[in-house]
Amino acid sequence: MKKIFYQGFTFTNSNGKTDNWTLVIGNQVRVGSLFELRRQVHFFTELGVLPPPKITK
Repeated sequence: MKKIFYQGFTFTNSNGKTDNWTLVIGNQVRVGSLFELRRQVHFFTELGVLPPPKITK
C-alpha cells in the first residue's frame, strides 16, 4: 500500500493503479487520480466544502 501525505490529508493506493487513489475528508471518501484529489483538497481548504463528485457513466 502506498501513502502520500499532502496538506494534512492522506492519499492511499492499495493496488498501484494510477487513478485509484483514495482520500477521506470528514465522512466522505473520494477515489480518483492524484491530480483530481489534490484539486478537491484545495477546494476544501479554501471553501470548507467538497465539490460534488464527478459522475461517470
